[in-house]
Formats: sequence, C-alpha cells, structure tokens
Amino acid sequence: MAQGEKGGRASRVRIWVGLFAVAGGALLVGDPAQRGETALELVGRWWPWTLLALAGLNLLRSAVPVGSLIGPLALGAVGVVGLVAVHGLQAHLVRDQLAPALLVATGAALVLSSDRMGLRTSWTRLLATGDVVVPPSVRCPVTLRAVLGELRADLGEVRGQVEVNVTAIAGHVRLTVPRASTVQVNAQGALLTRLPTRPSEFTRQPHSEGEFTIHVLGVCGAVSIARV
Repeated sequence: MAQGEKGGRASRVRIWVGLFAVAGGALLVGDPAQRGETALELVGRWWPWTLLALAGLNLLRSAVPVGSLIGPLALGAVGVVGLVAVHGLQAHLVRDQLAPALLVATGAALVLSSDRMGLRTSWTRLLATGDVVVPPSVRCPVTLRAVLGELRADLGEVRGQVEVNVTAIAGHVRLTVPRASTVQVNAQGALLTRLPTRPSEFTRQPHSEGEFTIHVLGVCGAVSIARV
C-alpha cells in the first residue's frame, strides 16, 4: 500500500509538470523570445499582488468553507459584466486585468479545495489553508506538513497507537484527537515554534481511546492539539 501511495503521488506530480509544460509550450510557440520576455515582465509586475491575493484567499478559507466561495465568485463575474454595461468601463481593462484575476481566483479555490483521501498517509499545505480528516484505517506513520500555511487535521476517528510526524515551517498545524487519548509530543526538532504545554510528557487518560506519539519538526511555526 505504501508503494501505491508513492506511485499515486508521483503520478500527480507528472500530471502537474505535464500541464505546465503544455501551457509553457503553447505560450512560446511562434515567437519564444518575445513571448518569454513578456511573460517574465508580467511575473515581475504581478507577483506581489499574487501573493497578497493568495494570503487573502487563505484567510478567507480559514473561516469560510471553500464551497461557499463559488457563489461570491460567480456574483463577482456578473458584477464585472454589469459594470462594463452600465458604466462603460474600457474593454481592455476587463479583458487584460479583471477577467484573468477572476479566473485565477476561481482556479485557486478549486485547486486548494481538492483533498484526495484514498490510501493517503501524508498531507501538505504549501501557501494554503485547509482541513483534512484522517480516516480510521490510515497506515502509520501519518505525516502532516504546513509550510507558509495552515493545516487542520482531524484524527478524532483514529484509534490505537498512532505515530504522527508534524512539520511546521512558518506555518501552523492544528491536530484534533479523541478526548480520552494519551498524547506525547517530541519536540527536539522544533526551533522558535509554539508547542502545546509540557510537550515532552505523556498526558495520560484513565480510559484511553488511543495513544498518539507526535514528532515535531518546526521552524518559526506553531503546533496545537485539541481534544474532542
């Protein structure tokens, strides 16, 4: 099953690399020098706004389910068309800036909302905020990573002895475990990272529903644990 998980991850990487290669080839065909220079100019001009938009989207997703973004995005598109029709905005402004911005926001919401469960044992949020529900049949160890983002992992249905590897690099990993469970946090690899109280000791419960051993690798991040 571990080999199948690695194969699935490699397949997804090949798909994304292939999509980027196809898009890049389609952009550069005919006049690669001129179009490549134009693409670099656009990246140099718009990358700060892209990061700000991504940060805003992640903050919004922290409080609002991603599915709730579909309606506002649709209304925003209709509103743009209405502005053009009523106030006579310049067509090139809509074509060159507003329409691509809406397209990017829609695509980002769809990509960030896709969580494939299956036989996964590893979840990562890079420049993103999201929730995952770890299935009861998960194979250990479980790996959770948040890099410049936030990952909220629900382990409330997992029972038995569970080993969890947590990586928080300028990010936040929030774990939810059963209320009647035993938790131990090993934080030897944490640097400038906020951790639960008394991380090196077991929090023992009289009728334990599971035993979680959490290994933390963190740099300027945060790890929190909640019981339900």
